[in-house]
Amino acid sequence: MAQCAITYDNALLLIKNDAQGLHTAFKLEGTNPISIAQDPLNSNILYCGTFDHGLWKSTDKGDTWAPIGTRFTYNSPFKKDDIHMTSITAVTVVDTGKSSGTVIVGTEPSALFISYNEGQTFELLTDFEHIQGKNQWFFPPRPFTHHVKWFDTNIKSPGTINLTIEAGGFIQSRDYGQHWELPRTDRVLPIDIHVLKSHPDYPNQLYGVLGDAFLEGGRDTFIESDDYGQTWTTFIDGIKYRYGYGLALNSNNSSNIVIATSNSPFNAHNYDDDTFSTIYYVDKEHESAWTEADEGLPAPEGTLISAISEKDGIFYIANNKGVFYSESGGKSWTSLAIEWPESLTHQHAHQFITLN
Repeated sequence: MAQCAITYDNALLLIKNDAQGLHTAFKLEGTNPISIAQDPLNSNILYCGTFDHGLWKSTDKGDTWAPIGTRFTYNSPFKKDDIHMTSITAVTVVDTGKSSGTVIVGTEPSALFISYNEGQTFELLTDFEHIQGKNQWFFPPRPFTHHVKWFDTNIKSPGTINLTIEAGGFIQSRDYGQHWELPRTDRVLPIDIHVLKSHPDYPNQLYGVLGDAFLEGGRDTFIESDDYGQTWTTFIDGIKYRYGYGLALNSNNSSNIVIATSNSPFNAHNYDDDTFSTIYYVDKEHESAWTEADEGLPAPEGTLISAISEKDGIFYIANNKGVFYSESGGKSWTSLAIEWPESLTHQHAHQFITLN
């Protein structure tokens, strides 16, 4: 079992494994943690972005945390080298060939800040004002604003960073984040990519899970590209519930993919009588359609949409019912042997990472 970190609405859940077994711990309670990343050059360093409580850093793999880069009390002024936002919606750490990882954070409203010294200081990288169509970006629950939703990086193409805007589409950098552009295409582009992943061996191949089926224009639940996102193909055969949110690829079998979907955005993210989400899997080398998974998983009714991760060919999902893993490519699942906290039964999982 891999050690992992999962951001929930009101806490960061750490699951660690030692000789005595699995242990869970809550961190950053009450901060609304959203995004999390591990430094590829120092596995002890984690960064966690929260909504309206800024960016936090751990140097002991999540055991303790300290705020960095943002003001820590309301009504206090930002410093020149702060992140001039308090809602950190995405974070990544990029290996640029230097002695320490470069930290890039995305915010609401949409902007990027960068640190070259492990978060000691930050500078504004871009506010995307040069991006055509920015005036049309919106986040449906808060249509007056929008945010950076997801980063994707790939060690086979280290200078390339892909990011998504919720909701505004897909933007790319080819120079470690220094410049950002829309893909050059005359095709219909996706609007609301919730998770974007590149093929572990072929970074030109991208896969995305979307909320576009519930928006005007855009694409649909699942899309893929073989040209760095210039053109996209929709693949939704077998998918009944079309609001897509979670996605992971099998690092040992790139044709094996698992996604999380729901019958509507509201039912995916809000806990009430209509809460609903499910899991689909496919091995595209042998199958021509997605299959809904149910073996070992809780009923879709009452289950908030899942965050998904993968490590060494094993898929992991987290939701309000627990943490589950699959060693069969998503066909069958086993509940992780931990006592599930009552406080998480009504909470939404945002991001799931396995720790090195």
